Amino acid sequence: MRILITDLNIKLDGHKFGYVINLLKYIEGLSTENEYFILVNFSTEFKLETIKTNIKILTTTEEQQLVITSQKHYFQKSAEEWKIIHHECVNNKINHLVLMELDPYQVEIGKTKTTYSIAGIWFRPYARMQKEGPGLRNQIIFWRTILQKKLTIKWALVNKNLKKVFILNDEAMPNWLDSRRYFYLPDPYFEYKLLENFNLRDRYKIPKENLILLQFGNMDERKNNENIIAALNSLDDIKAQKITLVIIGKFKGGYLEKIKSLIPQNSKYQTIIKDEFVSDEEMESTFEQSDIILRMNINFFGSSGIVGQAANHNKPCIVSNNGVMAEQVEKYKLGSIIDPYDISAIKDTIIFYLENPKEREIDGTFYKQTHDLEAFGSILLRIQ
Repeated sequence: MRILITDLNIKLDGHKFGYVINLLKYIEGLSTENEYFILVNFSTEFKLETIKTNIKILTTTEEQQLVITSQKHYFQKSAEEWKIIHHECVNNKINHLVLMELDPYQVEIGKTKTTYSIAGIWFRPYARMQKEGPGLRNQIIFWRTILQKKLTIKWALVNKNLKKVFILNDEAMPNWLDSRRYFYLPDPYFEYKLLENFNLRDRYKIPKENLILLQFGNMDERKNNENIIAALNSLDDIKAQKITLVIIGKFKGGYLEKIKSLIPQNSKYQTIIKDEFVSDEEMESTFEQSDIILRMNINFFGSSGIVGQAANHNKPCIVSNNGVMAEQVEKYKLGSIIDPYDISAIKDTIIFYLENPKEREIDGTFYKQTHDLEAFGSILLRIQ
């Protein structure tokens, strides 16, 4: 069996590289006669290597990458990427294609006759979506988006060789849609080395007694920093001075200035902002030494690797009360679930953890057992 695994949109700014590098690690540990091809985008930021003879690393050329990035529209870019993927499948006589992100290629898959079977991770399914905000305009946008997403995936499924559509951490949705072609896939946590001599409190001069709230990842409006800061602003001074908010991740253009403007100059709580992507080792060390992990996203209904990262270090999460994350946190007892728009609820939950140190201790063991690399890799690469 010849299997090609691909992600042509890897950047060192999120989960994408983590998925591929850890999947490579998983494959290297297999005892199998299968041949694996891993196709990634050309980049000077990272390089995949292996010594295994049954694994071959493929990359787009610099010229191909320039053609891809020069496309002005999403579907044109996806079409150029699909040409490369399909060519490599045909050229290498691939039996099975695994798309680490199915979403960009749904239209092209529906248009293409393939001799190889296809499986892919669907990151933005429609069935969990809910209307965000009041009014007719939001209602129209919501239903238009639902219809577009529904028609697009149905078009992809016209290709009978699209055998498996994987949905991260959502145990219910495959049965809602069609359990014959939609499948649950555990969203894995990954373990990285800890930095030696790293002390989060010393690095950022955080008082020993302060509760550390960690907000981590790509920073834009979906992260809900506005309501989190509003909740902190409403704390009385005595409680506020025992709180440290740590925000780490690359900010969308203009968003950092917006967030800074919401924090009063005389605020009693401490705010640490690091507008950059940090190494895996620093991420791991930061999670280990934080107290509470924040994931109260708005307009987001899917899975998040942050929950697994927190569970790996037995740190409670505060998550939004809708979508997959809420169900996972409830099922595995990983923290608190609240309305992300309810500033009073955010405030009360922070106070709860501040005043009840024992509640900051969760047991992520069960989650880790069912969401490790073995669980992820074995399901994703299962052909039948």
